[in-house]
Amino acid sequence: MKLMKKDIKANTQITTFFSLESMSLRRSKTGQNFLAVELHDKSGKINGYIWKDPVVMAASLTEKSFVKIQGIINNVNNSLSINISRIRKAEKHEIDIRDFLEVVSGGVELWQEKLNSAIALIHDENCRKLISAFLEDESFLEQFITSPAGISVHHNYVGGLLEHTVNVMNLAAMIADNNPALIDKDLLITASFLHDIGKTKELYWEIAKEYTTEGKLLGHISIGFLMLQEKLAMIKNFPERLALLLKHMILSHHGSLEYGSPIKPALPEAVVLNLIDNIDAKINHIYCYLGASDPKGEWSRFDKILNTEICQLKYKRQTANIMEKAA
Repeated sequence: MKLMKKDIKANTQITTFFSLESMSLRRSKTGQNFLAVELHDKSGKINGYIWKDPVVMAASLTEKSFVKIQGIINNVNNSLSINISRIRKAEKHEIDIRDFLEVVSGGVELWQEKLNSAIALIHDENCRKLISAFLEDESFLEQFITSPAGISVHHNYVGGLLEHTVNVMNLAAMIADNNPALIDKDLLITASFLHDIGKTKELYWEIAKEYTTEGKLLGHISIGFLMLQEKLAMIKNFPERLALLLKHMILSHHGSLEYGSPIKPALPEAVVLNLIDNIDAKINHIYCYLGASDPKGEWSRFDKILNTEICQLKYKRQTANIMEKAA
């Protein structure tokens, strides 16, 4: 069982697993070489120091990997660190990703079931064929159901992209049902499934969440557009007009150039997609932000995304009621 960073105590010997975020060879004031490493799990980070054969150890380790360490916990100026005596790369079977990253509430399997239910609302044969082309791609599917939807702003945990996509699809279905004369339900739900597919290649998250080189150079909107084109080329006789509308909705779903879209929404469905994408992202952001705030305070810290503080009184009361019922 892994010992979490938050449970580590000073002056104890530990053996546990961490993600190795970074490392650097340094020299002490006395001229002795050592290797400094930054270690993480989902409860926090801690610095470690390797004094024996630091050059050899640096060559045997890889940044952005999982490691097993053994060492003594030191406390200097109320800051914990690890004097590492042994370290090695961890085997895949030794690692539980849930120790390092938060996982979507209910688990990935639950949200896959919800995805299937949302897809079942689509009747157009071509739309269903397109979505199947993505889901039958094992490499895509593995990334799609596990990727976060962002680095920090919203749904930034394992399965976050899947949860966000399902939520947007369900909002799309509800709005389409309420506005049948205006909204093409199949088009809107299909575009909702497609709108963030580029994030499967934009984000690296298995050790620490960061943007890939492809993500930095192209962004998920352009990547998603190219992914859609690739799949469309594989489907015989796919309607050109439907393909054009779906491409437009991927490119415009952020609403404006200011927010990353090269073109503004120019279809009723595209306008709605931009709105519901933003709604779900904002709701999730508020939920996560309040969850990380001081539970004793009446107000949260100032939120740069919403540009305001958030009153927590109702949130705290609801949370307390939920915990009371669970007990």
